[in-house]
Amino acid sequence: MALYYILFHFLLPQTFMKKLLLLLVTSCANLVYAQKNTEPVVKFGEISRAEVEMKVYPADSTADAVFLYDHGTTTFDLRNNMIQTRFTYHGRIKILKKSALDLGTIAKQIYKDGADKSEYINDIKGYTYNLENGEIKRDKLTKESIFSEKPVGNVQDVKIVMPNVKVGSVIEYSFNIETPFSISNNPKPWSFQGLYPALWSIYEITIPSFFHYRILMSGYLDLTDNQTKSVNVSFGTQTENGLFQRFIMKDVPAFRNEAFITTSSDYVTKMDFELASVNWPGYLIKDFSLDYPSLNNTMLGASILGGQLKHTGFLSGVAKDISKTYADSSSRIKAACEYIQKNIKWNRMEGLYSNSIRKVLDSRTGDAGDINLLLIALLRELGFDANPVILSTRSHGKIHEQFALRKRFNYVVAHIERNGKDLLLDATDEYQKPGMLPVQCLNGKGWLVHPEKPRFVSLAPSDKELKFKKADLSLSEDGELQGLITRSYGGYGDLTAKKDFNRLGADSYLDEVKKKQESWIIEKADFANTTAVNESFEAKYQVTLNNYATKAGKMLHFKPMLSEGFEENPLKTKDRVYPIDMAYPKEEIFIGNFEIPEGYSVAELPKNTVISLPGNGGRFMYSVAVNGKSMMVSSRVQFLKPVYYAEEYPILQEFYDKIVAKHNELITLKKN
Repeated sequence: MALYYILFHFLLPQTFMKKLLLLLVTSCANLVYAQKNTEPVVKFGEISRAEVEMKVYPADSTADAVFLYDHGTTTFDLRNNMIQTRFTYHGRIKILKKSALDLGTIAKQIYKDGADKSEYINDIKGYTYNLENGEIKRDKLTKESIFSEKPVGNVQDVKIVMPNVKVGSVIEYSFNIETPFSISNNPKPWSFQGLYPALWSIYEITIPSFFHYRILMSGYLDLTDNQTKSVNVSFGTQTENGLFQRFIMKDVPAFRNEAFITTSSDYVTKMDFELASVNWPGYLIKDFSLDYPSLNNTMLGASILGGQLKHTGFLSGVAKDISKTYADSSSRIKAACEYIQKNIKWNRMEGLYSNSIRKVLDSRTGDAGDINLLLIALLRELGFDANPVILSTRSHGKIHEQFALRKRFNYVVAHIERNGKDLLLDATDEYQKPGMLPVQCLNGKGWLVHPEKPRFVSLAPSDKELKFKKADLSLSEDGELQGLITRSYGGYGDLTAKKDFNRLGADSYLDEVKKKQESWIIEKADFANTTAVNESFEAKYQVTLNNYATKAGKMLHFKPMLSEGFEENPLKTKDRVYPIDMAYPKEEIFIGNFEIPEGYSVAELPKNTVISLPGNGGRFMYSVAVNGKSMMVSSRVQFLKPVYYAEEYPILQEFYDKIVAKHNELITLKKN
């Protein structure tokens, strides 16, 4: 179950929200503390024999390593009239397998931009512990093993190379990072969960009373304990009132990067911070928090977003040409998209803003922000009420619908309301149909930036991924298949195929097909509709196949799905606590027409099958029909929802299993 805590340091720490896919607001409740999970007293430099002798982590025998202790602390201070946060880390890691040896090199990035706007990492120390001749040997980290690389831009890499790390080692290290408010007024995020399991993960923060932070904890794991108390805080030369908070997790499982997820940051249990307000009498009283109406006004007034759309006259000539050529609004919208797609080359970068859409038109290149704001400007010149929808891409993580955090947004698309329905437009890809968003934009909801009617807008896909595969083959007595295999695509399948084909070129595209289909001997390949947006990409392969039929005496066994079926179940784990996000509905159709060799007849056929998922979630149909010497095999797999709930995982996993099993069934022919 997804558990999202919304914790304010000026509210009771037990106040939380629970989220099960959609956020459901609950009443205040007390967390149940597992008192039996007594937190150990861990002192730097003091190691137990049991930690060094550990061979396997009992809670996860497959683990390559385990964080025995993962501890972070954030405090605030005032130095030289500059407010700063101080993050202190203490980690202790057991290396269980060779594949985890890279944990012996710790890489941190710090920001550098002059004396008043630079981070500093200091007080770095560490030990490596090994068991040698029955005794615990301790190797100390030296200054010579700490490397500060030359900054690239404003980022400097600092690498800490622990000594004598090998399988069985325990490494322990700590460091401080000081960050001035001139860089960030928010503490660094803390992740309780990562690629390796953690026996203990603990985060502490002490906040002076005049800073009020919104603390957002997201993920699918519950806290083991949560403690809060009032404390005195040293701040510069003064002592102030403050609040201490401690968040504890025990036996944290490793995050498994499974199939059908957006980005790991949407699922790992972590904590993030946003400065809500400062109430520091005599120095600063300011509200930093934004609700969505405030964010909307900020975006409308921003010169790099709303300001770019106030002067669109430089596009009047283009708009007049489109209006003269096309009479209806649908054709004009399509023509506007095509004009931007053909005249502005996308630099493959995401983007939310533009410094100058007019310069983008002159330079003929830009990022997604440049291109789609230019599209909005052109649509306005055509008379449409076109406006930006700001969103977060799948790799960037989902937005918070409760809290308007500007840093959560990294992309913009165009919006027009037509007949009461939202039409979303993106002009970055020339093979994309109007109304179809890029896959990376299919990520929950976006925000419509509008002077009168701002609101959330669904980013649900307007199309599905369709793959159609057809085989027309003759089967010889020795098990060889010869004939034609055709593949065509629709929706997101078509978009992907065209992008791949035009990126690689015909020869390289064919080479990739040959690599994936090693058993195919391709005599000839033809490709059609490789660029036309409204026509389906089609590939035809004249082939000889030798790996799908086996002769055994008078019997001939052959696999009719060839290489076109589901070979394995992508849902590997026993259970799952987060959604199965496919991005869009999927449909895959296979039709195989086979000529049976002379002198043979059908001895055994797979049974026809129809399987449906509950709630119209999907369907699988499989059939075999024989007509004399001809045989037709048909398979149709449909996943009718873009996202499935975690509760649907077991039945979805079983659905895949049944498809894989059926696709691997054989047809048996017997010589008369």
